[in-house]
Amino acid sequence: MTMKNSKHILYKIIVVLVLVAICFLMIYIGRGHTLYFDSKAMEVNGEMIESPYRIKVFIKGKEVANLTDGDRGMGIWIGPKAHLELEVTKERGVGKENIKYDLPLPRKYDGVVINLVGLLNNANYDEYISEFIPLATTTSENEEIIIDEMGELGFGE
Repeated sequence: MTMKNSKHILYKIIVVLVLVAICFLMIYIGRGHTLYFDSKAMEVNGEMIESPYRIKVFIKGKEVANLTDGDRGMGIWIGPKAHLELEVTKERGVGKENIKYDLPLPRKYDGVVINLVGLLNNANYDEYISEFIPLATTTSENEEIIIDEMGELGFGE
């Protein structure tokens, strides 16, 4: 093997290693999350905490949720740490408080539920962050499955 060929192979190996490193970096940085904001009352340190009158959630300056007690909102975030701005009105007619959070997001969840009451009242991370699990839908016994004349379910060729 000549010196020219070995340099050429070395350059190819370096390029492949750089591309692999970029892929792993993008998996970490570019991870997308659907954030579900929950404003339900919750128990924090043995004490039941009620939801404030209204919580507005802003992501990158854009309002994504306007929640009252028991409401749920949604937003999209790409990256390992969500930067949230909350505008909290504790009671009707009382002034608003603006609070900013840099919240690390679990990499293993696509849908993340954030209980804002727990976040605002310094609950443990595992108490106010959870995975969003959609409810399973089932067919009722009264529903009919219609089969066409050919005995097929309509999945054409």
